[in-house]
Amino acid sequence: MIRELEYDVINKIAAGEVVQRPSSVVKELIENSIDSSANQIDVSIIDSGKTLIKVSDNGLGMSKRDIRLCYKKHTTSKILNSDDLLRLSTKGFRGEALSSIGSVSRMTISSSDNKKGIRNVLNIENGHNVEETEESGLKGTLISVQNLFYNIPARRKFLKSDNVELRHIVEEFIRLAIGHSNIHFSLKHNGKDLYLLNPSNLKERLIRVFGKSVDFKIVSISEETPIAKINGFIYKPEYLNKSRKYQYLFVNNRFVKSSYLNHAISKSYVGLTAEENQPSYFIFIDVPEETIDVNVHPTKTEVKFEDEKSIYAIIRSSVRHSLGKFNIIPNIDFSNDINLSNLSSTKDIKPPSLTFNESFNPFEKNIISNLKNDFFDHNKSHEFSSNINIFQNHKDISDSVKFFSLSDRFIVTKTSNDLIIIDVSRAKYRILYERFLKEISSDNNFSQKLMFPVSLDYDKSEIRILNEVRDQLIHLGFSFSNFDENNIELDGIHPSFNHNSINLLFEELIENNILNYKESSTSLNDYLSKLMAKSKSINKKTSMNDLEHEELINGLFACRESSFCPDLKKTYHTFDLNHLKKLF
Repeated sequence: MIRELEYDVINKIAAGEVVQRPSSVVKELIENSIDSSANQIDVSIIDSGKTLIKVSDNGLGMSKRDIRLCYKKHTTSKILNSDDLLRLSTKGFRGEALSSIGSVSRMTISSSDNKKGIRNVLNIENGHNVEETEESGLKGTLISVQNLFYNIPARRKFLKSDNVELRHIVEEFIRLAIGHSNIHFSLKHNGKDLYLLNPSNLKERLIRVFGKSVDFKIVSISEETPIAKINGFIYKPEYLNKSRKYQYLFVNNRFVKSSYLNHAISKSYVGLTAEENQPSYFIFIDVPEETIDVNVHPTKTEVKFEDEKSIYAIIRSSVRHSLGKFNIIPNIDFSNDINLSNLSSTKDIKPPSLTFNESFNPFEKNIISNLKNDFFDHNKSHEFSSNINIFQNHKDISDSVKFFSLSDRFIVTKTSNDLIIIDVSRAKYRILYERFLKEISSDNNFSQKLMFPVSLDYDKSEIRILNEVRDQLIHLGFSFSNFDENNIELDGIHPSFNHNSINLLFEELIENNILNYKESSTSLNDYLSKLMAKSKSINKKTSMNDLEHEELINGLFACRESSFCPDLKKTYHTFDLNHLKKLF
Protein backbone atom coordinates (compact mmCIF):
# COMPACT_ATOMS: atom_id res chain seq x y z
CA MET A 1 0.00 0.00 0.00
CA ILE A 2 1.34 3.42 -0.98
CA ARG A 3 1.30 6.07 1.76
CA GLU A 4 2.74 9.52 2.32
CA LEU A 5 5.88 9.69 4.40
CA GLU A 6 5.89 11.65 7.62
CA TYR A 7 7.52 15.08 7.64
CA ASP A 8 10.37 13.97 9.92
CA VAL A 9 11.18 11.01 7.67
CA ILE A 10 11.20 13.20 4.56
CA ASN A 11 13.55 15.66 6.25
CA LYS A 12 15.98 12.95 7.32
CA ILE A 13 16.07 11.47 3.82
CA ALA A 14 16.66 14.90 2.26
CA ALA A 15 19.31 15.71 4.86
CA GLY A 16 21.37 12.77 3.62
CA GLU A 17 22.08 14.64 0.38
CA VAL A 18 23.28 17.79 2.11
CA VAL A 19 24.77 16.51 5.38
CA GLN A 20 27.00 13.55 4.64
CA ARG A 21 29.52 14.03 7.45
CA PRO A 22 30.69 16.78 9.87
CA SER A 23 32.64 18.52 7.10
CA SER A 24 29.35 19.04 5.21
CA VAL A 25 28.01 21.01 8.16
CA VAL A 26 31.17 23.12 8.38
CA LYS A 27 30.98 23.88 4.67
CA GLU A 28 27.31 24.90 4.71
CA LEU A 29 27.65 27.11 7.79
CA ILE A 30 30.77 28.89 6.53
CA GLU A 31 29.11 29.51 3.17
CA ASN A 32 26.12 31.05 4.95
CA SER A 33 28.52 33.32 6.83
CA ILE A 34 30.22 34.37 3.59
CA ASP A 35 26.82 35.12 2.02
CA SER A 36 26.02 37.33 5.03
CA SER A 37 28.92 39.64 4.06
CA ALA A 38 30.98 38.64 7.11
CA ASN A 39 34.66 39.61 7.15
CA GLN A 40 35.46 37.43 10.18
CA ILE A 41 34.48 33.77 10.46
CA ASP A 42 35.55 31.59 13.39
CA VAL A 43 35.08 27.82 13.47
CA SER A 44 35.44 25.66 16.57
CA ILE A 45 34.91 21.89 16.65
CA ILE A 46 35.09 19.17 19.28
CA ASP A 47 35.83 15.51 18.51
CA SER A 48 36.16 16.27 14.79
CA GLY A 49 32.66 17.71 14.70
CA LYS A 50 30.90 14.67 16.11
CA THR A 51 30.27 16.35 19.46
CA LEU A 52 30.18 20.04 18.50
CA ILE A 53 30.52 22.33 15.50
CA LYS A 54 30.37 26.05 16.18
CA VAL A 55 30.57 28.75 13.48
CA SER A 56 30.37 32.44 14.35
CA ASP A 57 30.54 35.52 12.12
CA ASN A 58 30.15 39.29 12.16
CA GLY A 59 27.85 39.37 9.15
CA LEU A 60 24.47 41.00 8.62
CA GLY A 61 22.72 38.72 11.09
CA MET A 62 18.99 37.87 11.24
CA SER A 63 15.92 39.52 12.71
CA LYS A 64 13.56 37.67 15.07
CA ARG A 65 11.22 36.99 12.13
CA ASP A 66 14.03 35.59 9.97
CA ILE A 67 15.49 33.41 12.69
CA ARG A 68 12.09 31.76 13.14
CA LEU A 69 12.00 30.89 9.44
CA CYS A 70 15.61 30.07 8.61
CA TYR A 71 15.55 26.45 9.84
CA LYS A 72 12.44 25.54 7.85
CA LYS A 73 12.75 23.75 4.53
CA HIS A 74 13.09 25.85 1.37
CA THR A 75 13.33 29.19 3.17
CA THR A 76 16.02 31.54 1.92
CA SER A 77 16.82 35.22 1.49
CA LYS A 78 19.01 34.64 -1.55
CA ILE A 79 16.52 34.10 -4.36
CA LEU A 80 12.92 35.14 -5.03
CA ASN A 81 11.94 33.40 -8.27
CA SER A 82 13.20 30.97 -10.90
CA ASP A 83 14.88 33.75 -12.88
CA ASP A 84 17.26 34.29 -9.97
CA LEU A 85 18.62 30.76 -10.53
CA LEU A 86 20.15 32.08 -13.74
CA ARG A 87 22.12 34.80 -11.93
CA LEU A 88 23.36 33.17 -8.73
CA SER A 89 26.07 35.11 -6.91
CA THR A 90 25.70 33.52 -3.47
CA LYS A 91 27.12 30.24 -2.15
CA GLY A 92 23.73 28.97 -1.01
CA PHE A 93 20.30 29.33 -2.55
CA ARG A 94 18.35 26.11 -2.00
CA GLY A 95 17.11 26.88 1.52
CA GLU A 96 18.04 23.35 2.56
CA ALA A 97 21.19 23.65 4.69
CA LEU A 98 19.83 24.72 8.09
CA SER A 99 16.73 22.58 7.65
CA SER A 100 18.82 19.50 6.90
CA ILE A 101 21.32 20.15 9.69
CA GLY A 102 18.57 20.84 12.23
CA SER A 103 16.79 17.58 11.43
CA VAL A 104 19.84 15.42 12.30
CA SER A 105 21.29 17.31 15.27
CA ARG A 106 20.64 19.57 18.23
CA MET A 107 21.16 23.04 16.77
CA THR A 108 21.25 26.45 18.43
CA ILE A 109 21.03 29.68 16.41
CA SER A 110 21.96 33.01 17.99
CA SER A 111 21.73 36.10 15.78
CA SER A 112 21.21 39.85 15.67
CA ASP A 113 20.81 42.22 12.71
CA ASN A 114 21.32 45.40 14.74
CA LYS A 115 23.68 47.04 17.20
CA LYS A 116 21.36 46.96 20.23
CA GLY A 117 23.44 44.27 21.91
CA ILE A 118 20.60 41.73 22.12
CA ARG A 119 20.50 38.48 20.18
CA ASN A 120 17.56 36.20 19.49
CA VAL A 121 18.28 32.55 20.29
CA LEU A 122 16.51 29.52 18.85
CA ASN A 123 17.02 25.91 19.97
CA ILE A 124 16.24 23.33 17.29
CA GLU A 125 16.00 19.61 18.00
CA ASN A 126 15.09 16.96 15.45
CA GLY A 127 13.99 19.74 13.11
CA HIS A 128 11.61 21.40 15.57
CA ASN A 129 11.81 24.67 17.49
CA VAL A 130 11.90 23.68 21.15
CA GLU A 131 12.86 26.97 22.80
CA GLU A 132 13.20 30.71 22.09
CA THR A 133 15.29 33.00 24.31
CA GLU A 134 17.43 36.13 24.18
CA GLU A 135 21.04 36.79 25.11
CA SER A 136 23.52 39.64 24.91
CA GLY A 137 25.71 39.77 21.84
CA LEU A 138 26.96 41.79 18.90
CA LYS A 139 25.59 41.95 15.39
CA GLY A 140 26.20 38.70 13.53
CA THR A 141 25.35 35.01 13.87
CA LEU A 142 26.53 32.06 15.94
CA ILE A 143 25.34 28.55 15.07
CA SER A 144 26.15 25.55 17.27
CA VAL A 145 25.53 21.99 16.06
CA GLN A 146 25.70 19.31 18.75
CA ASN A 147 25.62 15.51 18.55
CA LEU A 148 25.39 15.19 14.78
CA PHE A 149 23.27 12.18 13.69
CA TYR A 150 22.23 11.50 17.30
CA ASN A 151 18.79 10.53 15.99
CA ILE A 152 20.12 8.40 13.11
CA PRO A 153 22.39 5.83 14.82
CA ALA A 154 23.15 4.04 11.55
CA ARG A 155 24.58 7.23 10.02
CA ARG A 156 26.61 8.05 13.11
CA LYS A 157 27.96 4.51 13.22
CA PHE A 158 29.41 4.86 9.73
CA LEU A 159 31.34 8.04 10.46
CA LYS A 160 35.09 7.47 10.19
CA SER A 161 37.70 7.97 12.90
CA ASP A 162 38.30 11.42 14.37
CA ASN A 163 41.49 11.81 12.31
CA VAL A 164 39.72 11.07 9.04
CA GLU A 165 36.73 13.30 9.79
CA LEU A 166 39.06 16.11 10.89
CA ARG A 167 40.96 15.81 7.62
CA HIS A 168 37.72 16.32 5.67
CA ILE A 169 36.83 19.34 7.80
CA VAL A 170 40.25 20.90 7.29
CA GLU A 171 39.98 20.36 3.52
CA GLU A 172 36.60 22.11 3.34
CA PHE A 173 37.92 24.92 5.54
CA ILE A 174 40.99 25.38 3.32
CA ARG A 175 38.92 25.49 0.13
CA LEU A 176 36.76 28.28 1.51
CA ALA A 177 39.71 30.14 3.06
CA ILE A 178 41.60 30.12 -0.26
CA GLY A 179 38.53 31.20 -2.19
CA HIS A 180 38.04 34.19 0.11
CA SER A 181 41.45 35.44 1.18
CA ASN A 182 39.94 38.85 2.05
CA ILE A 183 38.12 37.29 5.03
CA HIS A 184 39.60 36.50 8.45
CA PHE A 185 39.28 32.76 9.17
CA SER A 186 40.14 30.69 12.22
CA LEU A 187 39.75 27.00 13.03
CA LYS A 188 40.03 25.35 16.44
CA HIS A 189 39.87 21.66 17.30
CA ASN A 190 39.37 20.56 20.90
CA GLY A 191 40.43 24.04 22.03
CA LYS A 192 43.66 24.05 20.02
CA ASP A 193 44.28 26.58 17.22
CA LEU A 194 44.78 24.86 13.87
CA TYR A 195 44.54 27.91 11.60
CA LEU A 196 44.51 31.65 12.20
CA LEU A 197 44.33 33.41 8.85
CA ASN A 198 44.23 37.19 8.68
CA PRO A 199 42.89 38.95 5.56
CA SER A 200 45.53 38.99 2.82
CA ASN A 201 46.10 38.60 -0.89
CA LEU A 202 45.89 35.16 -2.46
CA LYS A 203 49.62 34.41 -2.44
CA GLU A 204 50.02 35.30 1.22
CA ARG A 205 47.00 33.14 2.06
CA LEU A 206 48.55 30.18 0.21
CA ILE A 207 51.82 30.61 2.11
CA ARG A 208 49.97 30.78 5.43
CA VAL A 209 48.02 27.62 4.64
CA PHE A 210 50.59 25.47 2.84
CA GLY A 211 53.93 26.78 4.11
CA LYS A 212 56.72 29.05 2.87
CA SER A 213 57.93 26.60 0.21
CA VAL A 214 54.86 27.39 -1.90
CA ASP A 215 56.39 30.80 -2.67
CA PHE A 216 59.13 29.46 -4.95
CA LYS A 217 57.11 26.55 -6.37
CA ILE A 218 54.41 28.61 -8.07
CA VAL A 219 54.09 31.17 -10.84
CA SER A 220 51.15 33.48 -11.43
CA ILE A 221 48.59 33.06 -14.18
CA SER A 222 46.45 35.90 -15.50
CA GLU A 223 44.36 36.28 -18.66
CA GLU A 224 41.24 38.25 -19.51
CA THR A 225 38.91 37.60 -22.43
CA PRO A 226 35.31 38.59 -23.23
CA ILE A 227 34.27 35.10 -22.10
CA ALA A 228 36.23 34.62 -18.89
CA LYS A 229 38.84 36.12 -16.62
CA ILE A 230 41.54 33.75 -15.38
CA ASN A 231 43.92 34.37 -12.49
CA GLY A 232 45.73 32.48 -9.77
CA PHE A 233 48.87 30.38 -9.49
CA ILE A 234 50.21 27.18 -11.03
CA TYR A 235 53.07 24.94 -9.96
CA LYS A 236 56.34 24.83 -11.85
CA PRO A 237 56.83 21.50 -13.66
CA GLU A 238 59.78 20.41 -11.50
CA TYR A 239 57.60 20.42 -8.38
CA LEU A 240 54.82 18.23 -9.73
CA ASN A 241 54.30 14.66 -8.56
CA LYS A 242 51.62 11.97 -8.63
CA SER A 243 49.54 13.67 -5.96
CA ARG A 244 46.28 15.45 -6.80
CA LYS A 245 46.33 17.23 -3.45
CA TYR A 246 46.97 20.78 -4.69
CA GLN A 247 44.24 21.03 -7.30
CA TYR A 248 42.02 23.98 -6.47
CA LEU A 249 39.70 25.30 -9.16
CA PHE A 250 37.25 28.10 -8.41
CA VAL A 251 34.45 29.44 -10.58
CA ASN A 252 33.20 32.82 -9.37
CA ASN A 253 34.99 32.10 -6.08
CA ARG A 254 33.13 28.80 -5.68
CA PHE A 255 35.29 25.66 -5.37
CA VAL A 256 34.37 23.17 -8.10
CA LYS A 257 35.55 19.83 -9.43
CA SER A 258 35.91 19.38 -13.17
CA SER A 259 37.83 16.52 -14.77
CA TYR A 260 37.34 18.25 -18.13
CA LEU A 261 39.07 21.47 -17.09
CA ASN A 262 41.69 19.54 -15.12
CA HIS A 263 42.51 17.79 -18.39
CA ALA A 264 43.07 21.19 -20.04
CA ILE A 265 45.60 22.08 -17.35
CA SER A 266 47.28 18.65 -17.55
CA LYS A 267 47.73 18.96 -21.32
CA SER A 268 49.57 22.22 -20.78
CA TYR A 269 52.38 20.36 -19.00
CA VAL A 270 52.91 17.71 -21.69
CA GLY A 271 56.63 17.29 -22.35
CA LEU A 272 57.59 19.24 -19.23
CA THR A 273 57.13 16.61 -16.52
CA ALA A 274 56.80 12.86 -16.13
CA GLU A 275 53.65 11.44 -17.70
CA GLU A 276 52.26 10.14 -14.40
CA ASN A 277 52.63 13.50 -12.63
CA GLN A 278 49.54 15.54 -11.85
CA PRO A 279 49.22 19.33 -12.19
CA SER A 280 48.99 21.46 -9.06
CA TYR A 281 47.19 24.78 -9.25
CA PHE A 282 45.05 27.44 -7.60
CA ILE A 283 43.05 28.83 -10.51
CA PHE A 284 40.14 31.26 -10.36
CA ILE A 285 37.73 31.57 -13.28
CA ASP A 286 35.35 34.52 -13.35
CA VAL A 287 32.46 34.32 -15.82
CA PRO A 288 29.10 36.10 -16.10
CA GLU A 289 26.64 34.47 -13.69
CA GLU A 290 24.13 33.76 -16.44
CA THR A 291 26.66 31.61 -18.38
CA ILE A 292 26.99 28.89 -15.72
CA ASP A 293 24.67 26.54 -13.88
CA VAL A 294 25.67 25.64 -10.31
CA ASN A 295 22.32 24.04 -9.54
CA VAL A 296 23.60 20.61 -10.58
CA HIS A 297 24.15 18.85 -7.25
CA PRO A 298 23.30 19.63 -3.60
CA THR A 299 27.00 19.92 -2.74
CA LYS A 300 27.35 22.59 -5.45
CA THR A 301 30.85 21.38 -6.41
CA GLU A 302 29.76 20.68 -9.98
CA VAL A 303 29.16 23.41 -12.52
CA LYS A 304 28.02 23.52 -16.13
CA PHE A 305 29.32 26.15 -18.54
CA GLU A 306 27.33 27.57 -21.41
CA ASP A 307 30.44 27.39 -23.61
CA GLU A 308 32.66 24.74 -22.02
CA LYS A 309 34.94 24.28 -25.03
CA SER A 310 35.92 27.94 -24.99
CA ILE A 311 36.72 27.78 -21.27
CA TYR A 312 38.86 24.70 -21.93
CA ALA A 313 40.77 26.52 -24.67
CA ILE A 314 41.28 29.65 -22.58
CA ILE A 315 42.59 27.76 -19.56
CA ARG A 316 44.99 25.63 -21.56
CA SER A 317 46.36 28.60 -23.43
CA SER A 318 46.60 30.68 -20.25
CA VAL A 319 48.65 28.04 -18.46
CA ARG A 320 51.01 27.70 -21.44
CA HIS A 321 51.40 31.47 -21.66
CA SER A 322 52.21 31.65 -17.97
CA LEU A 323 54.83 28.89 -18.15
CA GLY A 324 56.38 30.57 -21.20
CA LYS A 325 56.34 34.04 -19.66
CA PHE A 326 58.40 32.86 -16.71
CA ASN A 327 60.87 31.05 -18.99
CA ILE A 328 59.72 27.66 -17.79
CA ILE A 329 59.00 26.57 -21.35
CA PRO A 330 61.92 27.49 -23.61
CA ASN A 331 61.38 28.49 -27.22
CA ILE A 332 57.60 28.23 -27.44
CA ASP A 333 56.19 29.66 -30.62
CA PHE A 334 52.99 31.50 -29.74
CA SER A 335 52.42 32.75 -33.28
CA ASN A 336 49.81 30.07 -33.84
CA ASP A 337 48.16 30.45 -30.42
CA ILE A 338 44.66 31.84 -30.12
CA ASN A 339 44.33 35.57 -29.62
CA LEU A 340 42.76 35.73 -26.18
CA SER A 341 42.04 39.45 -26.39
CA ASN A 342 39.96 38.96 -29.53
CA LEU A 343 38.20 35.84 -28.31
CA SER A 344 34.43 36.14 -28.25
CA SER A 345 31.70 33.75 -27.27
CA THR A 346 31.11 31.24 -30.04
CA LYS A 347 30.15 27.60 -30.19
CA ASP A 348 32.66 26.90 -33.00
CA ILE A 349 35.80 27.98 -31.18
CA LYS A 350 38.78 25.71 -31.72
CA PRO A 351 41.23 24.71 -28.99
CA PRO A 352 44.46 26.75 -29.02
CA SER A 353 47.16 25.51 -31.34
CA LEU A 354 50.65 25.60 -29.89
CA THR A 355 53.89 24.70 -31.59
CA PHE A 356 56.56 23.32 -29.34
CA ASN A 357 58.90 20.39 -29.08
CA GLU A 358 56.77 17.61 -27.55
CA SER A 359 59.81 15.46 -26.78
CA PHE A 360 61.71 18.19 -24.96
CA ASN A 361 61.92 17.59 -21.22
CA PRO A 362 64.49 19.64 -19.32
CA PHE A 363 63.87 17.53 -16.25
CA GLU A 364 64.29 14.10 -17.84
CA LYS A 365 67.98 13.81 -17.09
CA ASN A 366 67.46 14.55 -13.42
CA ILE A 367 64.55 12.16 -13.17
CA ILE A 368 66.54 9.35 -14.71
CA SER A 369 69.61 10.02 -12.63
CA ASN A 370 67.56 10.09 -9.46
CA LEU A 371 65.67 6.90 -10.20
CA LYS A 372 68.31 4.76 -11.82
CA ASN A 373 69.73 2.24 -9.38
CA ASP A 374 67.10 3.54 -6.98
CA PHE A 375 66.14 0.01 -6.09
CA PHE A 376 69.42 -1.86 -5.83
CA ASP A 377 72.56 -0.66 -4.12
CA HIS A 378 75.48 -2.74 -5.35
CA ASN A 379 77.74 -1.43 -2.61
CA LYS A 380 75.90 -3.34 0.09
CA SER A 381 74.56 -6.83 0.44
CA HIS A 382 70.85 -7.58 0.59
CA GLU A 383 69.54 -10.33 2.83
CA PHE A 384 66.44 -12.22 1.77
CA SER A 385 64.50 -14.93 3.51
CA SER A 386 64.58 -18.27 1.75
CA ASN A 387 61.51 -19.78 3.37
CA ILE A 388 59.65 -19.91 0.07
CA ASN A 389 61.34 -20.16 -3.29
CA ILE A 390 59.46 -21.02 -6.43
CA PHE A 391 62.66 -22.24 -8.03
CA GLN A 392 62.65 -25.19 -5.61
CA ASN A 393 59.91 -26.58 -7.83
CA HIS A 394 62.06 -26.10 -10.93
CA LYS A 395 65.32 -27.93 -10.30
CA ASP A 396 66.26 -27.60 -13.96
CA ILE A 397 66.85 -23.85 -13.69
CA SER A 398 70.56 -23.19 -13.84
CA ASP A 399 72.38 -20.65 -11.69
CA SER A 400 72.49 -18.27 -14.63
CA VAL A 401 68.79 -17.76 -15.25
CA LYS A 402 67.92 -16.81 -18.81
CA PHE A 403 65.57 -13.85 -19.07
CA PHE A 404 64.74 -10.77 -21.08
CA SER A 405 62.97 -7.49 -20.39
CA LEU A 406 59.74 -6.41 -22.05
CA SER A 407 59.06 -2.63 -22.18
CA ASP A 408 60.95 -2.19 -18.91
CA ARG A 409 57.78 -3.38 -17.17
CA PHE A 410 58.00 -7.15 -17.37
CA ILE A 411 60.73 -9.75 -17.02
CA VAL A 412 60.23 -12.98 -18.95
CA THR A 413 62.10 -16.09 -17.82
CA LYS A 414 61.60 -19.83 -18.31
CA THR A 415 62.05 -23.33 -17.01
CA SER A 416 62.07 -26.46 -19.11
CA ASN A 417 58.25 -26.56 -19.15
CA ASP A 418 57.08 -23.17 -17.91
CA LEU A 419 57.17 -19.56 -19.01
CA ILE A 420 57.19 -17.04 -16.13
CA ILE A 421 56.28 -13.37 -16.64
CA ILE A 422 57.11 -11.05 -13.73
CA ASP A 423 55.68 -7.57 -13.20
CA VAL A 424 58.74 -5.48 -12.26
CA SER A 425 56.92 -2.81 -10.22
CA ARG A 426 54.92 -5.32 -8.21
CA ALA A 427 57.98 -7.46 -7.61
CA LYS A 428 59.90 -4.43 -6.30
CA TYR A 429 56.90 -3.52 -4.19
CA ARG A 430 56.84 -6.97 -2.56
CA ILE A 431 60.61 -7.07 -1.93
CA LEU A 432 60.79 -3.56 -0.49
CA TYR A 433 57.70 -4.09 1.64
CA GLU A 434 59.18 -7.15 3.33
CA ARG A 435 62.52 -5.39 3.76
CA PHE A 436 61.00 -2.28 5.35
CA LEU A 437 58.69 -4.34 7.57
CA LYS A 438 61.65 -6.38 8.79
CA GLU A 439 63.71 -3.26 9.50
CA ILE A 440 60.95 -1.33 11.23
CA SER A 441 60.25 -4.33 13.47
CA SER A 442 63.90 -4.95 14.36
CA ASP A 443 66.07 -3.34 17.03
CA ASN A 444 68.56 -2.02 14.49
CA ASN A 445 68.62 1.56 13.24
CA PHE A 446 69.34 2.05 9.55
CA SER A 447 70.40 5.66 9.03
CA GLN A 448 72.51 7.56 6.55
CA LYS A 449 73.66 11.00 7.73
CA LEU A 450 73.26 13.88 5.30
CA MET A 451 76.01 16.39 4.62
CA PHE A 452 73.35 19.10 4.24
CA PRO A 453 69.98 18.83 6.03
CA VAL A 454 66.82 18.54 3.91
CA SER A 455 64.15 21.13 4.76
CA LEU A 456 60.51 20.40 3.87
CA ASP A 457 57.54 22.73 4.35
CA TYR A 458 54.00 21.47 4.91
CA ASP A 459 50.74 22.83 6.23
CA LYS A 460 49.63 22.14 9.78
CA SER A 461 47.35 19.23 8.92
CA GLU A 462 50.15 17.52 7.00
CA ILE A 463 52.62 18.04 9.84
CA ARG A 464 50.08 16.49 12.19
CA ILE A 465 49.89 13.38 9.99
CA LEU A 466 53.68 13.01 9.85
CA ASN A 467 54.00 13.61 13.58
CA GLU A 468 51.80 10.58 14.25
CA VAL A 469 54.41 8.30 12.65
CA ARG A 470 57.47 10.23 13.76
CA ASP A 471 58.72 7.48 16.09
CA GLN A 472 58.40 4.83 13.37
CA LEU A 473 60.25 7.04 10.89
CA ILE A 474 63.05 7.60 13.42
CA HIS A 475 63.31 3.83 13.93
CA LEU A 476 63.67 3.47 10.16
CA GLY A 477 66.63 5.84 10.12
CA PHE A 478 65.02 9.21 9.50
CA SER A 479 66.64 11.72 11.84
CA PHE A 480 64.90 15.07 12.45
CA SER A 481 66.80 18.18 13.49
CA ASN A 482 63.59 20.24 13.42
CA PHE A 483 59.89 19.38 13.57
CA ASP A 484 57.54 22.35 14.01
CA GLU A 485 54.05 23.25 12.79
CA ASN A 486 55.09 24.21 9.23
CA ASN A 487 58.52 22.69 8.68
CA ILE A 488 60.54 19.55 9.20
CA GLU A 489 64.29 19.24 8.72
CA LEU A 490 66.07 15.93 8.25
CA ASP A 491 69.76 15.33 8.87
CA GLY A 492 69.55 11.57 8.42
CA ILE A 493 67.56 9.27 6.10
CA HIS A 494 67.05 5.58 5.37
CA PRO A 495 69.77 4.32 2.96
CA SER A 496 67.16 3.25 0.38
CA PHE A 497 66.18 6.88 -0.16
CA ASN A 498 68.12 9.83 -1.49
CA HIS A 499 67.85 13.59 -1.15
CA ASN A 500 65.43 13.91 -4.07
CA SER A 501 63.12 11.00 -3.20
CA ILE A 502 62.49 12.02 0.41
CA ASN A 503 59.88 14.61 -0.53
CA LEU A 504 58.12 12.04 -2.73
CA LEU A 505 57.99 9.61 0.18
CA PHE A 506 56.51 12.13 2.57
CA GLU A 507 54.01 13.28 -0.05
CA GLU A 508 52.99 9.62 -0.39
CA LEU A 509 52.51 9.31 3.37
CA ILE A 510 50.38 12.46 3.41
CA GLU A 511 48.42 11.74 0.23
CA ASN A 512 47.46 8.26 1.43
CA ASN A 513 47.05 9.60 4.96
CA ILE A 514 49.12 7.26 7.09
CA LEU A 515 46.49 7.70 9.83
CA ASN A 516 44.09 5.63 7.73
CA TYR A 517 45.72 2.50 9.12
CA LYS A 518 43.32 2.88 12.06
CA GLU A 519 40.45 2.24 9.65
CA SER A 520 41.99 -1.01 8.43
CA SER A 521 42.83 -4.29 10.09
CA THR A 522 46.56 -3.74 9.67
CA SER A 523 49.18 -2.41 12.06
CA LEU A 524 50.89 0.97 11.75
CA ASN A 525 54.23 -0.72 10.95
CA ASP A 526 52.61 -2.74 8.18
CA TYR A 527 50.78 0.27 6.73
CA LEU A 528 53.90 2.43 6.83
CA SER A 529 55.99 -0.30 5.19
CA LYS A 530 53.46 -0.56 2.37
CA LEU A 531 53.44 3.18 1.68
CA MET A 532 57.24 3.41 1.78
CA ALA A 533 57.61 0.45 -0.55
CA LYS A 534 54.98 1.81 -2.92
CA SER A 535 56.68 5.20 -3.12
CA LYS A 536 59.88 3.46 -4.21
CA SER A 537 58.47 1.02 -6.71
CA ILE A 538 55.17 1.71 -8.41
CA ASN A 539 55.19 3.01 -12.00
CA LYS A 540 58.89 3.78 -12.09
CA LYS A 541 59.78 2.39 -15.51
CA THR A 542 63.56 2.63 -15.51
CA SER A 543 65.90 0.41 -17.45
CA MET A 544 67.63 -2.35 -15.53
CA ASN A 545 70.80 -4.23 -16.40
CA ASP A 546 71.17 -8.02 -16.32
CA LEU A 547 72.53 -8.06 -12.78
CA GLU A 548 69.57 -6.03 -11.52
CA HIS A 549 67.15 -8.34 -13.33
CA GLU A 550 68.74 -11.35 -11.71
CA GLU A 551 68.74 -9.74 -8.27
CA LEU A 552 65.07 -8.88 -8.63
CA ILE A 553 64.14 -12.45 -9.63
CA ASN A 554 66.13 -13.96 -6.78
CA GLY A 555 64.84 -11.36 -4.34
CA LEU A 556 61.20 -11.92 -5.29
CA PHE A 557 61.28 -15.68 -4.86
CA ALA A 558 63.12 -15.35 -1.56
CA CYS A 559 60.17 -13.39 -0.15
CA ARG A 560 57.80 -14.98 2.34
CA GLU A 561 54.93 -14.36 -0.06
CA SER A 562 56.25 -14.04 -3.59
CA SER A 563 53.03 -14.60 -5.51
CA PHE A 564 51.34 -11.33 -4.59
CA CYS A 565 52.35 -7.74 -3.92
CA PRO A 566 51.12 -6.19 -0.64
CA ASP A 567 47.97 -4.99 -2.44
CA LEU A 568 47.16 -8.63 -3.25
CA LYS A 569 47.85 -8.28 -6.96
CA LYS A 570 49.77 -11.00 -8.78
CA THR A 571 53.51 -10.41 -9.07
CA TYR A 572 53.96 -13.03 -11.77
CA HIS A 573 52.07 -15.48 -13.94
CA THR A 574 53.21 -18.96 -14.92
CA PHE A 575 52.28 -20.52 -18.27
CA ASP A 576 52.97 -24.23 -18.57
CA LEU A 577 53.75 -26.00 -21.83
CA ASN A 578 50.25 -27.45 -22.18
CA HIS A 579 48.68 -24.00 -21.83
CA LEU A 580 51.01 -22.59 -24.46
CA LYS A 581 50.15 -25.42 -26.86
CA LYS A 582 46.47 -24.56 -26.56
CA LEU A 583 47.20 -21.06 -27.82
CA PHE A 584 48.28 -22.49 -31.15
